[in-house]
Amino acid sequence: MASTAISGSLLAVLTGTDKILESKSCTLTVNVAMAPSSTKDGGRWASHIKGERDWVITIDGLVDETNVATGFTHHKMMAMIIDGTADTVMKFVTNSPTNTVGWTGEGTFANLTTTGPQDEASTWSVEIIGNSPLTELT
Repeated sequence: MASTAISGSLLAVLTGTDKILESKSCTLTVNVAMAPSSTKDGGRWASHIKGERDWVITIDGLVDETNVATGFTHHKMMAMIIDGTADTVMKFVTNSPTNTVGWTGEGTFANLTTTGPQDEASTWSVEIIGNSPLTELT
């Protein structure tokens, strides 16, 4: 049977309606805090109570000056963090460029790192911390 897995090239992260450019990879992580609720009667098996949920998007990309003036690049993310305007509506989509399948929520750009190793491509990495529930795009 042929695989129905989607290509990683179809995954994209958008801020509002603008695709974040020059990304190489993106990851959406959703967490649930699990508080222990084991008792002596549990037969030595752990049990848990589901707690708060949170989400984080991480993106890695290449530093490319081509689209700085016209596209949403690491330069705009850095400017938003410095200016204190790093809150935005994020979309993590699995069908770029249509951008209709995936998840959305309010998030904040955080932890932007730009790296320039000698004789290698310069890269950047950013974390977007969720500030609201993550909901499925409809």
